[in-house]
Formats: sequence, C-alpha cells, structure tokens
Amino acid sequence: MKPQAPGSFLSGVFWNTGLMALFWPLGVAVSVVLGRWLGPAGKGEYTLATLVATLLFTLLNLGIPSSISYYLAGGRTPESSLVKTVTALAGILALLAAAIAFLVDRAGWCPSLFGVPRLSPAAWLIVLALPFQFAGCFLLFVVLAQGRRILFAAVPGIGQFAVAVLVAALVLLHKLTAFTAAGALVGSQVLTAAILLGYEQHRLRFLQSPLLAGESLLGLARYSALSHTGNVLHFLTQRVDVFMVSVLVDLRAVGLYSVAYGLAELLLLLPQRLGALYLPRIAAEPVPAEKGEEIRVSCSLVLMGSVAAAAVLALLAPVAIRLLYGPAFTPSVRPFLLLLPGACALAASSLLGAYLAGAGRVKVTCAVAGLSLGFNVLLNVVLIPRYGISGAAVSSSLAYATQALLLACVVARLTHSRPLAMLTSASPSVVAGILKRALGPTRLEVR
Repeated sequence: MKPQAPGSFLSGVFWNTGLMALFWPLGVAVSVVLGRWLGPAGKGEYTLATLVATLLFTLLNLGIPSSISYYLAGGRTPESSLVKTVTALAGILALLAAAIAFLVDRAGWCPSLFGVPRLSPAAWLIVLALPFQFAGCFLLFVVLAQGRRILFAAVPGIGQFAVAVLVAALVLLHKLTAFTAAGALVGSQVLTAAILLGYEQHRLRFLQSPLLAGESLLGLARYSALSHTGNVLHFLTQRVDVFMVSVLVDLRAVGLYSVAYGLAELLLLLPQRLGALYLPRIAAEPVPAEKGEEIRVSCSLVLMGSVAAAAVLALLAPVAIRLLYGPAFTPSVRPFLLLLPGACALAASSLLGAYLAGAGRVKVTCAVAGLSLGFNVLLNVVLIPRYGISGAAVSSSLAYATQALLLACVVARLTHSRPLAMLTSASPSVVAGILKRALGPTRLEVR
C-alpha cells in the first residue's frame, strides 16, 4: 500500500472522532445502569468477569492485531491469505483460552489470581464466547489496514448500541444480573464479528484463498511475537491494579474502583483510536523518521486536549458520580481524581507507542512496558494495603507517567528532537491548519 496522504488521514481521524462522540454516551449509560442496578458488589462481579476474559484475550492474541496493521498497510503479505489465516487462528486461540480457564478454575488458582473461589457463570459465558471476540478484533484491524477508517469506527459503535439495547431490555424485564449483562456483551460481540466476516468475504472471497505459508508466515510470526510481548505488558500495566485490589481487598472494592478507572479512561477513547489509525500510517512510510514533526505536533495536541478534558471531568465527576451511580459509589471519587494525571500520560503514550510499532521498534515498547509494569506492581504492593483503592490509583498514575516519559525520550531520539518537544509542540496556528485539512472535501471510505 502507498503512504497515506495527510488529508486522507486527517479526514479519517475527523470521522472517527465524530462517530465516537456519537456512540460513547451509550457506554457511559450502560456503566451507570449496571452500577445502579447491580450495586458495588454486582458491578465488581461483572467487571472481574470481563477482565478475566480480556486477560485471556490479551495473553493469547499473539500480537496479531498489530501485525495485521504492519503487514497489510505496508503491502508485505497477500491480503486474502492473511485474512483467512487470522480468522482460522481466532478459533484456535479461543479454544486454547477456554482450556486455560478450565485449568485455572479446576486447579484452585482463582483465589490467588483473582481473589474469588471459582470463576463465576458470567466469566465462563464471556470466555466461551471468545471466538467472536478474537475474530471481531482481528478483522477490525484488517478493515483499518485496508483504509476503511469510517467502518473501523462504525462497527464498534454498532456493538455499543447493541449492548445498550440489550441492557435496557433486561432492565425493563427485571432480569439484569451480572450474568445477563455478560450475555448482552456477548451478543454484541457476535453481531460485530458477523458483520466483519460478511464484509470481508464479500470483498475478498477469502475463504477460497490459501493460508499463509513460508516466509510470509514466518515474518508475521516474528513481528507478532515481539508486538505481543509489548501488548501483554501494556495491558498488565493498565489492569494489574484491578487484579491486586481484588486479591488484597474484595469484590466491592473492585466495583468501586471500576467506576473510577472507567470514567478516567474516557480520556483514552480518542487517543487510543488515533494510535490505532497512526500505526498503519507509519508502517506504510519508507522512512518513518521523516514524520518527526508530525509525531511531535500530534502527541502535543493529544496531551493538551487530554489535560483540558481532565480539568472538566475533575470539576464535574465528584457530583456526577454521586448523582448517576448513587451514594454507594461516593468512595470512587477520590481514586478517580488521582487517576486523571495518569490517564493524560497514557493518552500521550498511545500515540508514541503507535509510532514506534509502525516503525518496527517493538522491542523498545516491550522494554518500556516491562519497566512500567514492574514499577506499578511494586507501588501497588506498598500502597494498596495502606490506602486501598486510592493507593492503587496513585500507583497507576505514577507508572503511566513514567511510561510516557520513557517513550517520549525514545521517539525524540529516533526523530532527532528534544524529549520536551514531544509534549509541547502544539500552537493555535497548527491546530487551525489541522482542522482546515480535516474538514476539507473528502469522501466516505466504506466501499
């Protein structure tokens, strides 16, 4: 594939932002309803169920989403064969995930790993539906690498809408529990996977193509292995606090903390989506270092926007949490405020990490993620027993800030820039120019 034109990329960012703004209130509404209806303990059970499945997905996805972006966007492998290969892998990996969950549950490791005696029915339901999560995720990154950025944003939005409709129906029927809420999530995953499978089969007829073999498969495996290590470490850096709260405190604390980090991570919705869009853009560039000015400005804009949004959330959230979730969730306010600085740092890391992955520097992202995870675990061990979920929030914010600073230093060195410039290069004239190009004439990319 050819390098993406700036105007095309910016228009894709604009459309993704608009679709996210349209659908994200549904996610917030579902979270509020679950908190109100299930209470802290029920919300904690649902949160832990989703995290167990997400942990298995993260451990077993083998870095395939990043590899899809890198290889398809760079024109490094046959398109239809890659799609068939990753679709087959989705089923195999899901079976492996179910086997691991069964082993953990039957071997009695759940109390040590998750702070509960056994995996709940809600957790099992989501685990058994992992074939759809694997297939949906892999094919979503295929769509992105093909340049269908609007479809990339629209399909998850459809999934969010489906969850909201199903949860609303369960409330009206007085059937909403942690288990049925998990069922609503699974229903949305089945829907989005079916949409993407149908779209790719219609476009590529990939089921008739051969699987990847030889050098193409080996190259994909090498990149995937490195990318996977970084993804797992990054996931654990962001979620080790929740598992440690479950083990060191209880499920009620998990429910309270889930509201805090869930609201703080609203700041990451757009930056993480930008990172996903940015990786194939850099992968398609023959000389990624020439994008030095672009990454400096982009990262600075993301950080500036995140800080501004965090200031607004800090003013509104203390009242909003009590009003929306109820008095039982008042203890969520303090950890939420303590997580905001870390969320801003993670926003910047999303773009910096995407640049490094697109440039093929996945070893660097692995090393940085490993250091951040170790720092986070150490702080959590010290602070959670003394300060509870507020200690977990402080630990995570410090770890996220450390990660952002390390990534900024690495990218600055690669692009011959000052580390501080990675975070301070935005200006009003730059913002005006970007908006002008993004809002210029464009065409929809869903074909």
